[in-house]
Amino acid sequence: MNKRFSTLVAAFAAIATVSYAQIGDKYVHLKSSSNYLTWDKASLADSVALGSQGSTKADMDSALWKANLVRVNMPGNDSIYTLTNKATQKQLSFSAKLNGAEKFGTAIAAGISEFKIKYNGTTGYNIIGTTTDGKLVEMSGTSGSLVVDGKTDKAGTGGTAAVFTVEAAKADYDVTKADLAPVLPSFKFDFAGRDGGLFTANELIPVPVTVSGATKFRFQVVGQENSTKGTKAPQYITIDTVMVGTAASVKAASFQLDTTITAASSAYKGALNEGLQTFTLKMDLGNDSIVMTTDSIVRFNTAGEFEVADHGAGTGVTYLVGYKSFDGGAKLVVDSIQINAPLITISKGTPVKLAGGTGVYSLQLKAKGGNIKADYNDKYLTGTADVYAEAASAYVPSTQFYVVENEDGTYSAQARDIASATVPSGVTAGSNGESLAIVAPEKPFTDKPLYAVDAAKSIYTTVGGDTLVFTKLDVDMANKYIGYKYYTKEEMGYGAVKFNLASKAADDIYLTLVQDSVIAGAKGIDNAIELRLMEGADLVAVGDTVYYGARALGDTLVRVAYAMEKAYNAEGQFAYENTVVKLSDPSNGSLAAANKRFFFVENPAGGSYKVIAANEAVSSSATAANLVNANMVTMNISNLTVAYTAPTASVETYFNIEGAEAPVYAKVDAGHYNVIDGSEMLTASAGIAKLLRVGDELKAAAADSDFSLYVDSAYVNRGEDNTKYGYYIYKGAEVKNDTIVGNVLAAKGNFVANNATGDSAIFRAVTVVADTIAYTGDLDKDGKQNKYKVRDAKNTSLVGFKVVDGEGYEIVALNTNKSLAVVNGTVIFSNTVAPQVFTLGTAEAPTANEGVEVSEVTVIAGEGQVTIAGAAGKKVVVSNILGQTVASTVLSSDNAVIAAPQGVVVVAVEGEEAVKAIVK
Repeated sequence: MNKRFSTLVAAFAAIATVSYAQIGDKYVHLKSSSNYLTWDKASLADSVALGSQGSTKADMDSALWKANLVRVNMPGNDSIYTLTNKATQKQLSFSAKLNGAEKFGTAIAAGISEFKIKYNGTTGYNIIGTTTDGKLVEMSGTSGSLVVDGKTDKAGTGGTAAVFTVEAAKADYDVTKADLAPVLPSFKFDFAGRDGGLFTANELIPVPVTVSGATKFRFQVVGQENSTKGTKAPQYITIDTVMVGTAASVKAASFQLDTTITAASSAYKGALNEGLQTFTLKMDLGNDSIVMTTDSIVRFNTAGEFEVADHGAGTGVTYLVGYKSFDGGAKLVVDSIQINAPLITISKGTPVKLAGGTGVYSLQLKAKGGNIKADYNDKYLTGTADVYAEAASAYVPSTQFYVVENEDGTYSAQARDIASATVPSGVTAGSNGESLAIVAPEKPFTDKPLYAVDAAKSIYTTVGGDTLVFTKLDVDMANKYIGYKYYTKEEMGYGAVKFNLASKAADDIYLTLVQDSVIAGAKGIDNAIELRLMEGADLVAVGDTVYYGARALGDTLVRVAYAMEKAYNAEGQFAYENTVVKLSDPSNGSLAAANKRFFFVENPAGGSYKVIAANEAVSSSATAANLVNANMVTMNISNLTVAYTAPTASVETYFNIEGAEAPVYAKVDAGHYNVIDGSEMLTASAGIAKLLRVGDELKAAAADSDFSLYVDSAYVNRGEDNTKYGYYIYKGAEVKNDTIVGNVLAAKGNFVANNATGDSAIFRAVTVVADTIAYTGDLDKDGKQNKYKVRDAKNTSLVGFKVVDGEGYEIVALNTNKSLAVVNGTVIFSNTVAPQVFTLGTAEAPTANEGVEVSEVTVIAGEGQVTIAGAAGKKVVVSNILGQTVASTVLSSDNAVIAAPQGVVVVAVEGEEAVKAIVK
């Protein structure tokens, strides 16, 4: 430990808070017990930890800090500091907020960046910050944890604050070649602005030499690397044999350039000159200053004659490169006494700016010659370490790197994806029930300056990094799903998609369903199997939602794995079993969920997609990115067989995904609605579906609550993310868990009028339990209640809301494909009459969630007839304008047709006011 720092540490023990004068201008270690406060860049976000000091310069720099005085608070005379890390040149700063694990972590974040360093009176110092509301924040003795107001987590668990001591940085670090010239082959010394002769006039090339097991250096001067004489051998900075000054003055040697003498030479009086060319470099990591010494020296006697003291001549004396005064000036020499050591530092050259600035780039490796990565020369880096791509693409995020220009002129880069589809671990539950996995692609450099190798060709390198060609890509940064096909909730689940083979060798080929539920290829869109997309929370092993992107730099992307089931039939899911691609029964528990979930991975040229299982990854021998060697859905174009396997030359792997660009059927949240047709609304009257108006004078008065219908999924999953698009419409519904009792819209009986055919639309008493429906009074031959599944043909209540763009919805009976229509005022389900277009409006729930039916009679005039609805069992008298009776009868149905003469007739229904109608 140097004298100055010994004084510093001794002074710390005698004061309550640290003063700036005592801390000085060097970086120091902050040590708690046997651990050091260290900047940690191993995780996605920078943080600090308590750990080992490390053995490399990079490790030790990460554990060194400089305290910078901000102010002195009064009263208390507390000195307030910021703490700057040597490796990152960033300040220590905490948000003091709970992290995702509901703990106070030590991630670097904006917030508290000023600290009081206070002596505890016995063992060391506490580093104390303060929140805006006055809470004290200290680092815990447990690595990665803060103590905020005495607590370490949301639960209020207490913690013990770390106590630090101050330790000097290593002052005799052995400099390596990588420290001198980590990027380019040459470097420069800086002697604090003073003339260093050959050492500072030009750039130097360090040449390591091992002497007695220790690494020392020779230095060539750039531009003068070789002698101009003889064989033009390499020449190095060498201690000169000419004395500086006179015998009565300096009597020391300066420096010259010379080749290495390997045999006795008169130039050195029979000695060798290797020791005169060999320098030892020791660095003080507190400020990266260097002390340069030699083991050999040229000495002069009183007559000015020289001799070579080879390797100290056994004296144990160290010879220092420094300054001595001569004729009123200073001369750089080598001596052991009365020498002024300069402040020597390393200049690594001038960093450059990336011409394209912050953006998305491809990084092409330039690693020729003896570089260990030479086999991958001209290939492209990917987000997976040691995996390289033949080409980069704006559609392949694993070959894209988000490069950010930092405020200090340094650069950071992270890939936007890894080279495999998912990660095998790290899955957590998301807030919406999905299974989340987070991908952390490679970061080739962080907070590093760039140095130009050939700026004209966009070739740059970083300290200790690869030489790379930076090519800016035309990437839509607003597209957060780049590289993968993504569907919104509205786009998926309500329509269907078809897979068309993207091949120049085979046209109009689609995935289809053949015998034994196997998937194969077939020509023509009419043969295409239609599949509905689904999400879910069942991929607990691999995650169905994956966050990727250069997240450490603020670039977050998302990809989603989808299940696919046969459209309008949820009983078959697209899956693979071994190599067979098929429709699998969802109840097949032996088939893993990941075998039924797929990512759609975009073609590097864009537009078409590979279909790859959610848990797929590149093989261990892969050297190319974007799942080139992964298993996937393939099609053999010679026989149109489909398999889940690694691609070969005889198969195609890309498909165009058609359909689902807009929803076919709408998702409707469970709740009460008005089903509206212009000025009328759907309701129930005496068990019959009617379109009525509130307060219509031709009908009995109806209140708002009479039109409140309850809509709910026909499937057991009635959650927020339910995408099964079949629904029941109830008039009066009591809901308990997965059971509903009420009156449901249904089709029953044949309707024929004016060439229109269909089914009468009625409301039937019903009990729905999970995925079964039971109509009251519908019994089998043994008198037992019939129960029907959702897709049973006898279930006439299952409807979907088919989207009519910009207008509303058609209400379609999904088991018969008949739509709700109106014929002469009668509501029916029909496929021969133009469907009615409805809109949905939110409605209040009726009292006790039960509907009150409208008691009224409807009279509809037609050609030579009147139709009387809602009057079954009542007496009806029809008379002409003269009062003559045309018909008098008791109606036997709720949809009675009575012949009448052309003109005005009066219809009198028992218990109702008489109304007039004009018969055509």
